[in-house]
Amino acid sequence: MDQVANRSMPARGVLSLISILAFLILELVLTMLVYSGLNIYSLNFFGMLVRGARSVLDIMTTVVERVLPGSANTAYATLFGELGPKSILLLLIGLIVSAIVRSVAGLVASRH
Repeated sequence: MDQVANRSMPARGVLSLISILAFLILELVLTMLVYSGLNIYSLNFFGMLVRGARSVLDIMTTVVERVLPGSANTAYATLFGELGPKSILLLLIGLIVSAIVRSVAGLVASRH
């Protein structure tokens, strides 16, 4: 019985890796579709979201300045200087899409 369980262990590991990779690809594609769709079909709403993302970026900068004042200049030059509001917006959309995809997958899995 133990040999059967040991043989299925690598198979489960491979299936788990394939599942993770499939979810990442699906989430990436859906995130880019949502981001592009917002940009193409609803420019006013997209602009409002970019302004909101700018506020998130400003809040992140303020938190780093207060929590790590010695590293604020380095963080701004390396992290915040490279990230713009559109990058933060893409990141936030990706997190939301990921949460939705995984919630739907969990609901589907719980029904079976």
